[in-house]
Amino acid sequence: MEEESIILNKISVKHEFETEEIQDENKKTFNWAEFLACVSVATTNLHTGFALGFSAILLPQLEKYTNEMGELSKSQSSWIASSISIAAPFGCLFIAFTLDRIGRISTFKISLWPCFIGWMLIALAFNPYIIIIGRLLTGFAMSVGTNSANVYMAEISSPKLRGSMMSIGSVMLSFGILLMYCTGLYLHWRIVAWIAFVGAFFPVLMTAFWTPESPVWLIHKGQDAKALKSLTYLKNSKYCAGVQETFNEMKNIKQKKDLLINKEIEKSNVFRRVAWHLSKPTVFKPAIFMIIFFVLQQFTGIYTFQFHAVKMLQEVAQGIDIKFATLLFGLFRFLLSFVATGMLHNYGRRPLCMISGIIMGITLLISGLCIFLRTKGDESIIMTWTSLLCMLLYISAGSVGIMLIPWILPSEMFPTEVKGLFIGPIMAWCNAVMFVAVHFYEDLKNILGGMLGILWFYSFISILTVFFVWLFIPETHRMKLSEIEDYFKDNTIYLLRKKKTVNNK
Repeated sequence: MEEESIILNKISVKHEFETEEIQDENKKTFNWAEFLACVSVATTNLHTGFALGFSAILLPQLEKYTNEMGELSKSQSSWIASSISIAAPFGCLFIAFTLDRIGRISTFKISLWPCFIGWMLIALAFNPYIIIIGRLLTGFAMSVGTNSANVYMAEISSPKLRGSMMSIGSVMLSFGILLMYCTGLYLHWRIVAWIAFVGAFFPVLMTAFWTPESPVWLIHKGQDAKALKSLTYLKNSKYCAGVQETFNEMKNIKQKKDLLINKEIEKSNVFRRVAWHLSKPTVFKPAIFMIIFFVLQQFTGIYTFQFHAVKMLQEVAQGIDIKFATLLFGLFRFLLSFVATGMLHNYGRRPLCMISGIIMGITLLISGLCIFLRTKGDESIIMTWTSLLCMLLYISAGSVGIMLIPWILPSEMFPTEVKGLFIGPIMAWCNAVMFVAVHFYEDLKNILGGMLGILWFYSFISILTVFFVWLFIPETHRMKLSEIEDYFKDNTIYLLRKKKTVNNK
């Protein structure tokens, strides 16, 4: 009995020691291979930031220096600002055919060529239409690059780090916008375009070294040897144990899905495949939610403000140096992107979106109230600074929630086998709505009676977005992609969701 007791004690001690080792190993969830792969594809957001911020500094310069392009019409100005948004849906539809066929990284690399050509055309442009063509190409590149990058990061990141890894793109985008503001307010727009052209080389250099193809996509394509090699590199056995176990889990999920897939449908035309997949709750529910969510996002004004920042600040913050206000806005946006990265790592998507929307709604309401009081004769400096600070809080709140999270969700919410088929059209829809919101901004402002009306309209939509998220958008933070898919099988309204039962066994 004593010998058996000693043996049992040894086994118990050994088990406790092994458990501690496993726990220590699991704590080391961060590894450089995964981080560098995410950063490499996230650098495409630099030229996304360049494209978003460029029109804000380009249009005031073209209107001031009419000797280069002549006097711009309102239509030409509107097309220059919104042309990247009208090109983006075509880029999204393009990835619907390439993401699943040639892979995530190959699709990403294709996006780099129109980016180079677009910025070169803008820098060398001799009339507004050449600028618009260049903006169309950069808009196409922006949508292909950022969306393929988001899918890639969602598939290679561990659940705990997925939010913060995917938000790296927001830091890059914010830096791109800030760089455009800093240079564009003091340098000629052609020099700024050449700076953007040079900046577009970063994704080329980064992806050449640190981005193997997504192991999830490789497994779904039956390339198991390449998938295991990619997974071994990304998981980096020095930091993450159980590469083979992760590979086996991916294989098992794929095999289970293969049993449910209708082979005849998969070989049919794209419209029949889309219709068949839309019959599943795991596809049509996230599709409907994201269609509505993107409409609400765009009409909170958060992206319209990016395109018309200088003009809007001139109206909101009358009497304040516009260069100072614009730089302050760009700096706030950049600093808050770091905060967003940390918050997405520690907090859920739902609370961030709801808190973001509440602050946006309140600050827009107060800013509108300041403008209303100014129209009644109150020209005090307090009204001007309160309005400016509210707009800074508005963009700050948007940067950590409503501006960022909707772009992350499709890559998390759609099943792996349909991401290529559905993420493209969903993002095309978002960019089409963005085009409408940006292109018809002046018309909407006139209909609503000026800046006061549009600020209060954006405030109302921000609060409406909070209620939509509260009711329908599920929490995906630290959930495996397979767990998110399982949620949509049985749930629609998040508040009435079925709770998971815990198996004590």
